[in-house]
Amino acid sequence: MDVKIITIFGATGNQGGSVARSLLKNPAFHVRGITRNPGSEASKALISQGAEIVQANGLNPDDMKAAFRGSWGVFLNINSDDKAFTNPESPSEFDMGKIIVDAAASAGVQHFVFSSGPPCSEMTNGKVSMKAMDMKYKTEQYLRSLGVFKSVLPLGPGWFLENFLTKEVAPVFGGFPYFPDDAGLLVFSTPCWGGKEDVPWLSISDDFGDIVQGALLDPETWNGHFIHGLSDIRSFKELTGDFQEVTSRRATWSPIQPSWEEFQTHGIHELEDVKLMFGFTQITGGKYFGTTTESHTASKLKKATAVALGYPEDKHGLVTVKEWFATRFGNATWCKENGITE
Repeated sequence: MDVKIITIFGATGNQGGSVARSLLKNPAFHVRGITRNPGSEASKALISQGAEIVQANGLNPDDMKAAFRGSWGVFLNINSDDKAFTNPESPSEFDMGKIIVDAAASAGVQHFVFSSGPPCSEMTNGKVSMKAMDMKYKTEQYLRSLGVFKSVLPLGPGWFLENFLTKEVAPVFGGFPYFPDDAGLLVFSTPCWGGKEDVPWLSISDDFGDIVQGALLDPETWNGHFIHGLSDIRSFKELTGDFQEVTSRRATWSPIQPSWEEFQTHGIHELEDVKLMFGFTQITGGKYFGTTTESHTASKLKKATAVALGYPEDKHGLVTVKEWFATRFGNATWCKENGITE
């Protein structure tokens, strides 16, 4: 068997880790993970599953060329919140992206999957500038412009359902799904999304890696196609309704009005981009991926992976929001351990 090396930049992160775990199930692929800390628990876990781990710095061209040597494909996600980008005198996210892309091209990589984003500033006529999105879009355009890869596969990850597992974040959004109000109601409070309120929800653990693997199973078919990385499309109101149905706990969505600018970030740096995200989606009519949100591409890619890995037929589809909540919040023992009452 001709085993293809897939090198993952950020293999111990949420996105890269999901891709690695999916690909490790397929003997047609050899997973090589790039990390700055090969001694971390996350690195050790991947090694125990059969991954090769190499140490490299994304700002070091020689490191990256060595890491990509012999690779057939690459998955790249750059952490926009990396402290390396906070100093205006230091290299930017785009600078890192360019170094990584150039190294992959030099190493003869054929297929490049890139976690990207739409041109936020351009689409809002400068009204909203999300630096992370704009940097990723700029990197994507550079990646496409080289014309040396057999396929360039940009994709955008949706809103991580796994964020609901972090108790510390819940109060920022009204307390849902952990802290009920005085009336015993779990309130999810956000600005409106915009457009048809089609919010793209993504289970990183269940679907993201399989979507990426599906693209790598037939990369030239998907060349240049911006993939919407999602598991389910549900409005905020529908999401809390799904939660209520599978857990029997009262929940509701409370829109923050009249504008996205009313969303409070509480001085938390990471929430600034969340606030701007609402501005972006409201101004563009919900076009989080730059175009109207759709799930049929992700469904096809998930099924392709499921077939390749021999999943039972009931596992060929993307995980729905309702299924995700049922698995994580429908278990009485889990709820008891987390102090959630029925």
